[in-house]
Amino acid sequence: MTRILPLLALAALAACGAEAAPDEVAPAAVAGVLDLDEAQARELQLTVDTVRLEDVAVPLDVPAMVVTPDPATAHLGSIVEGRVVRVPVLPGDRVRAGDVLVVLHSHELATARRDLIAAEAATAAARAAVERSDRLLAAGAVAREEVEQRRSALAAAEAERARAEEMVSHLHPDGEEATIVAPADGTVLAVHVNVGEAVVVGEPLVDVGDARTLWVTGWVPERAVPQVGTGREARVTLAAFPGDTFAARVVRSGGALDPERRALDVRVVLTAPPPGLVPGMYATLILPTGELAPRAILPAEAVQRTADGAGVYLREGPLRFRFHPVAAATALTDGTIAVDGLPEGVEIVTRGAYRLRAISEIGPGE
Repeated sequence: MTRILPLLALAALAACGAEAAPDEVAPAAVAGVLDLDEAQARELQLTVDTVRLEDVAVPLDVPAMVVTPDPATAHLGSIVEGRVVRVPVLPGDRVRAGDVLVVLHSHELATARRDLIAAEAATAAARAAVERSDRLLAAGAVAREEVEQRRSALAAAEAERARAEEMVSHLHPDGEEATIVAPADGTVLAVHVNVGEAVVVGEPLVDVGDARTLWVTGWVPERAVPQVGTGREARVTLAAFPGDTFAARVVRSGGALDPERRALDVRVVLTAPPPGLVPGMYATLILPTGELAPRAILPAEAVQRTADGAGVYLREGPLRFRFHPVAAATALTDGTIAVDGLPEGVEIVTRGAYRLRAISEIGPGE
């Protein structure tokens, strides 16, 4: 039931209570409690609802993050030790395949080149030996077993040369420096090194991915895993877009529970991602479960979110209101909020709740 408290009604209610001295009509000193004066009541025109509980299908909310799709993300490292001499990219830069990401000075580059020269020489010698043994075999001057041994030696030399060539090729040498390049077109997601730093083999240097298609990934607790499947509908809220809820679809879920979290990683894709969405943004993944639970169904404007969490304003007297934290505030598909932590029958402020929050944060008359 909704009751609108107009300015005259609020004033009358206040007059029916205990007489207050003029200097006592100010926000109360009690934390979270607001005592309005009659002028404020006339200005605010608050609307008050009486809470009724309903059994509703409560969705599951899990913390999540915007990420690039796993198959489209490359975590690039070095195959040699060295020192960083140049990093020409920053996070957010668009790069094309072959663009230089990190430049290293490495003594192992000279070693790799020497190894390649030695491998090429060994291959040439082994090939000459095979050709000579083939001629001797044709003349009957050498046993076939010796020819086969020389051919095996040539195969081993060619394999070593291929390994040395691959090593030098992976280093993308530029004079005396090795370079790390983008394997494909994409966006620089993270840079993990700075100029002057020493790097070791396998250390991550740069992450590159396709930021045009983004996922939202969250961890679903074990009890809810049976209700999650590829293709299921979901919803997402984003810290960067307060008040907005985005439709999504489950595209992938992990094959096994994380043993520490006792949860399964679930990835969804937004049906219509908003402009400005970037990897690393915090999100909340909302998944339907079908579980019924008693909740207070409130208009969105009644639920105020502060740094300490969500809550509503209870009316405790004609002109007295108190901020009451709620345990859960879940957005439903019709735009209302399902709230846990409110007893049935209490009166809460709906329209004008944000004005009460403003008064509590900045004080009256400011």
